[in-house]
Amino acid sequence: SSLLDSAVPPTAIFCATDRMAMGAYDAIKERGLRIGDDISVVGFDNQEVIANYLRPSLTTVALPFRQMGETGVALLAKLAANRNLAPLQHIVQCPLVERTSVRLPVPAS
Repeated sequence: SSLLDSAVPPTAIFCATDRMAMGAYDAIKERGLRIGDDISVVGFDNQEVIANYLRPSLTTVALPFRQMGETGVALLAKLAANRNLAPLQHIVQCPLVERTSVRLPVPAS
């Protein structure tokens, strides 16, 4: 909340989780700011119940939990079958789920 009270407040906030974004929404609204107009908010993990409950609805980055779990189990099975398996890096796509909490900032006049 001290970030919102700074002399030059941010035009956007990126929250580590959608649940944290709920708290940011409260702090922003307490200051009379409008989410999506005065300040943009983005969450991370696409908790749809939260993201769709918030007004305006929360733009967020989706974590593919199912894909991550399936990949982890498959890699563990490979490791169990071959203990000499070389270290692996597996990258999963985390798409942006665009809703209404983000807009381009209005240039200062």
